[in-house]
Amino acid sequence: MRLDNIDQKILSILLNDAGTSKAEIARRVGLAASAISERTRRLEEAGFIKGYSARLNGPALGLPLLAFVFVRELKPNPGVDTADALTQVTGVEEVHKIAGEDCFLVKIRAAGTDALCTVLDNEINVIPSVSGVRTTIVLKSLLEAPPLSGAPHLSASS
Repeated sequence: MRLDNIDQKILSILLNDAGTSKAEIARRVGLAASAISERTRRLEEAGFIKGYSARLNGPALGLPLLAFVFVRELKPNPGVDTADALTQVTGVEEVHKIAGEDCFLVKIRAAGTDALCTVLDNEINVIPSVSGVRTTIVLKSLLEAPPLSGAPHLSASS
């Protein structure tokens, strides 16, 4: 399936606010709501839309600390699925398999440094396949955008 201009506009609108109604999308792109429903169904079936979600405000939820944890794993792995174990850790928002000195990059939100320390000590460092971690604490977030918001064909257009 190829994306036309209307499909790209629909994706851009949903990217910026997944809760936008079909009627509002229809108004913005100049089609009937039924046509928007059909197009979004096709975009979902084709795999362009994986799901819908809300972006939550960590500090407002009592989780003001944002940290990135670089995780190294033992090779060969002692029968543990490190990636799966990392996805189960408290406060984890993202887990990425990466190339380089480390094996995984984990994004974690926590109530503070004590809570982060507890997660590192009691949940990450105890995974049998983990051989080391490096943690970077975010001082200030300058841009947190929805996935693919920088894609040129999905620029924010209303």
